[in-house]
Amino acid sequence: MDAELQKAVTGLDETREKLRGEVTAPLRAGRGRFPETDEHLLLGALAGVVESLQELADIALERRNANWHAWSAHTHLKDAASLLRDGEQRAGRNA
Repeated sequence: MDAELQKAVTGLDETREKLRGEVTAPLRAGRGRFPETDEHLLLGALAGVVESLQELADIALERRNANWHAWSAHTHLKDAASLLRDGEQRAGRNA
């Protein structure tokens, strides 16, 4: 594995662990404390993360001959980001 790819993989692994420890666990523990009116903030942040993953998938598709699984994942990430953005807008209007 080249150094650039190794750095990217390591960074993604570290980011995943940080999200689990600093975001997922506290949110899971405090579910009842967060006002429903703030739901749009969380949905927007999630959409941003998914959009970043989609950008990474784009790069992966550009780097090599992509197989069906890579294209399918790319499409699902794009769809998920769109759904989250729609949810963010609706929740924001209802806040």
